[in-house]
Amino acid sequence: MRNITLAALHDLLIECAETERMLPPAIRKQKLATWPDSPDEWTAYGYTEFETRRPKPSPKQIDEWSEMLQTLLRLPDADDRKLMWAVAHSAAFRERGPAWKKLAKILHCDYRTVKRRYENALTDLWFIID
Repeated sequence: MRNITLAALHDLLIECAETERMLPPAIRKQKLATWPDSPDEWTAYGYTEFETRRPKPSPKQIDEWSEMLQTLLRLPDADDRKLMWAVAHSAAFRERGPAWKKLAKILHCDYRTVKRRYENALTDLWFIID
């Protein structure tokens, strides 16, 4: 992770949040024994909707995710770590980037303040890495 730019560090943080969302849940849902609902007509082929599944992360993505978590733990301020991870998760799988206003409502401050705090924390992390 040495010799990385701020923009690349931001992108890597978002990719790691996406990887975390692709991981299987920690607690699996209990499966119940029931008969599936099926229609009696022969013309009802394909009556259920198609359900998409999450893609599985590659081993490289999991390694980058683990390394990013270890790097984030090197930040001295716990609020900065939480803010960076919240920003990354709000931007995961989103074309428009982080949801600054939603984060601002959660943190009870202005969205520009949230963005400035994030940029400062990202710069601090960048200096810790180099």
